[in-house]
Amino acid sequence: MKRSRDDSRARRRHSLNTTAALASVLLALGSYTIIGTWLTTRAARDHSRALHVDADFTEARGAITLEEVNLRHYQVEPSSAVRSRFVQAADLVDSALNLAVRHGLPGADSEATRLLGRQREYRANAEQLMALVADGDPASLSFDGLSVTPSYYTLQQDVDTVSRAYHASAQRQAAEMQGAEMRMLIGTSVGFGVGLTLVGVIWRLVLSYQRRLVLDADASEYRSLHDPLTGLPNRRMFHEHLARAVSSGGPDDQVGIMIIDLDGFKAVNDTLGHQAGDQLLQAVGGRLLTGVRDGDLAARLGGDEFAVLLPGVADLAAAAEVADRLVDEIRHDFLLDVGPASVSASIGLTIGGVGADDDELLRQADAAMYRAKSAGGGVAVHDPILDAVAPDEMALFGELRALLETGDPDGQLTLYFQPQVRLTDGTVTAVEALVRWRHPARGLLLPAAFLDIAASRGLATPLTYHLLDIAVAQAARWSATAEPLVVSVNVSPRCLLHDGFLARVCAAIAAAGLPRGMLRLELTESGVLGESERARTVLRQAREQGIMISVDDFGSGSSSLSQLRQLPADEFKIDRSFVRGLASDPDDVVMMRSAIDLGHNLGMSVVAKGVEELEALTVLRDLGCDLAQGFVLSRPVPADEVPAACARAGRHAAPARAGRHAAPASHRG
Repeated sequence: MKRSRDDSRARRRHSLNTTAALASVLLALGSYTIIGTWLTTRAARDHSRALHVDADFTEARGAITLEEVNLRHYQVEPSSAVRSRFVQAADLVDSALNLAVRHGLPGADSEATRLLGRQREYRANAEQLMALVADGDPASLSFDGLSVTPSYYTLQQDVDTVSRAYHASAQRQAAEMQGAEMRMLIGTSVGFGVGLTLVGVIWRLVLSYQRRLVLDADASEYRSLHDPLTGLPNRRMFHEHLARAVSSGGPDDQVGIMIIDLDGFKAVNDTLGHQAGDQLLQAVGGRLLTGVRDGDLAARLGGDEFAVLLPGVADLAAAAEVADRLVDEIRHDFLLDVGPASVSASIGLTIGGVGADDDELLRQADAAMYRAKSAGGGVAVHDPILDAVAPDEMALFGELRALLETGDPDGQLTLYFQPQVRLTDGTVTAVEALVRWRHPARGLLLPAAFLDIAASRGLATPLTYHLLDIAVAQAARWSATAEPLVVSVNVSPRCLLHDGFLARVCAAIAAAGLPRGMLRLELTESGVLGESERARTVLRQAREQGIMISVDDFGSGSSSLSQLRQLPADEFKIDRSFVRGLASDPDDVVMMRSAIDLGHNLGMSVVAKGVEELEALTVLRDLGCDLAQGFVLSRPVPADEVPAACARAGRHAAPARAGRHAAPASHRG
């Protein structure tokens, strides 16, 4: 009995000791866990704050560079659009530095406050310089050298130093956090050794929490450097890799840059929807990754604009080979969820050696891309002569592009109309639409002031679409009256090669409710004959849809009879050079008679353009010309003045009808 009681007492004592030991272990482990969790959480929080501050300083650093780029752009192109971009960049600098202050990281807030002061000084100097440039003040150069440039370099050097310091600090804190995790792991292993399963579960949760913090930090950094839609590197990452590529490598190493813009993407987006557009961009990103070399970087800059970095490219021929391959990759149809879609690419290419200015390389590639776009797509290599644009032309181009991108809300781009008189009875049945630009600063601009700029910089197609919408809407309004008028619209032959051109025109006609046969597309003789069979196929399809076709400036080119027979046209306009001497030169009369007879034999009506003398009208009537237009009948007028202009044109044509039997004999032979 006594032994039993002793054994029981021993078991109770052992149990008590075990319980005490377990309680001690649990208490120690709990204390260790609590302290360790607190330390790692604080390290993670400090690391997160350091990452945010690092990101803020990095963002400020990039925005400061944008400020300077836009300031220098403003000196070349003093426009409100460039100034607006400068203000946006400056506001971005202020926002990033203010965020760094609010994060409250010791030392960072004071550095950010100091940089804000530098930024305000630079911004004030820059805005004063822009004011001097806008006023044309020659003192702007000295003010730039004495105030703006020094303040910029001081600000840039300070923000570079601070950014690098806090980036290094964030890396150190990440290492410290990893060390804390390792110590926690060792302590927990000891706890597992004594069977503290519960503590192990708790610790696994803590460890999981820590891992999530690290993964979230990595994911945040990934998102800051990649495009969320395509997964490609974004503009920031592209610029970072470009800066490294041009600042490292051997003296013979070269760097290639491509700027890629998709032709026809807007049509896909508008007709198939934004979801299809997003799917198309993702597919384009995949094809770029397939087409580039190992080590190249394909990035999406925004919208439908992409870029490719070719580090260590051998020469221009090697870079052009990659560019041609990408053009072919993108040209193939894309199979989207809603059906097939097709786009093409305009690629601007340039190469530079190590030490080249990365911003200048981007500008060169961008300029070459616009030249490729104006040529109908494909690859264009930067050419210092072809891509050189005068500051005044660059400013006008920027304003025109902004108008087309915003849909011209103020109606600056407008159409004037010139009547075409039927010579048999003096009736006006058609008008030609001619563009004018009511520029807020330069007044009324004629086409010669901006059409060449639009054509050379890739705006011919969007400008044509914009003017087509205006012309079709006006034609529909006239069709609803008792005196409908056919409206002729000048179209760039390049538009015929764009996918979706005919569908776009038909959509505009349907939206306006314009009857068949009231729209005529007008193309130059050299333009339409110089294009491919594909262009002529589009014209034939347009005629099948009730759209009439006119060949302009007939006689100014070198077309053959076989080519003319293939033209799917309803009329041609005889070039003004044949009309100018009709009243006095018998040879011109012979040429005009031949041209009119040729047009009639081909089944086309004939229009004489550039008629400036009443005597020429009489000759044209006697020669059987169908219609005439020119200053002698009416100058181009706004839409609201067209009825009066048509009446005047009919009256001016009356002497031609009355005197058609009195034409000089020389005019008849």
